[in-house]
Amino acid sequence: MLIIEKMLIFLVLMLVGLLTAKVHILDEHANRKLSSIVVYIANPAMIIMSSQTEHLIPDRELLTALIIAVIMYAVLITAAAILPRLMKLEQNEANAYALMLVFSNIGFMGIPLVSEILGSSALLYVSVFIILFSVLIYTYGVMLLERNSGASQTASKWSTLKKCINPGVISSILAVTFYLLRIQLPEIITSPLGYLSDLTAPLGMMIIGATLADVKIRSFFTDYKLQLFTVIKMVILPLAGCLLLKLIIGGGDLLGVCVVMMSAPVGSMTVMMAQQYGGDYTLLSKGVTLTTLVCIVTIPLMFTLLL
Repeated sequence: MLIIEKMLIFLVLMLVGLLTAKVHILDEHANRKLSSIVVYIANPAMIIMSSQTEHLIPDRELLTALIIAVIMYAVLITAAAILPRLMKLEQNEANAYALMLVFSNIGFMGIPLVSEILGSSALLYVSVFIILFSVLIYTYGVMLLERNSGASQTASKWSTLKKCINPGVISSILAVTFYLLRIQLPEIITSPLGYLSDLTAPLGMMIIGATLADVKIRSFFTDYKLQLFTVIKMVILPLAGCLLLKLIIGGGDLLGVCVVMMSAPVGSMTVMMAQQYGGDYTLLSKGVTLTTLVCIVTIPLMFTLLL
């Protein structure tokens, strides 16, 4: 029942964020600033702190996590190419649904959830997924949304390459390096990092809650394509994938991490990417909202069935 308790705590934090947005304490500008703190400071701090543990993970298991992450994203990208035909989507819709299918909220929600349920040492597994996520969203993700051509397209490719080197990727590489080399940082560094990492869960959940303030819940009951997509992303794919993994690797923290990575809702990063490169911003916002609400039920269900 620990997972249900943690999800309820996250729900309360999301409600706090929703209420603060409703009374105009948080607005779009404040959300953007708080998101920057989580993305550029709190999340990286938590990832680096995951390497400062006495609990040793065999190098073979980290390699296994990498192989699983590569296969997972390969399957999701393949599914994203097939999904538009099955759902009879138009091109603009197809790009949005492909983004939502491939890129989940493994940062804002995945990191604090894994840390709370499985312990900080399990975040080393998450680091592997984050590295691939960060590279793919600025390559495959941009490819889906980019509408420029000629010289501007060349410039965007260069900026895309630079964006692949971001705090999430850097902190993940550092965490894996520190862990493999058994480097223990001094307390003068780990103590501030610990305080900063503690910001991840409350701020991340409040930000997600605040984004729900302007969404009309009634509209979800008439969008049948989004409802079908939600069932596929939040139930069918994670359940099938994790059942297969359970047969191959058994149980343990790695399976628990995989359950979270595969069951996480649509990533809010997809909305930000659509704002920058073009795309169906409204549909993406609705996808983030609906899957975030649904995951409060589906993630505990996945843990109950699989662990």
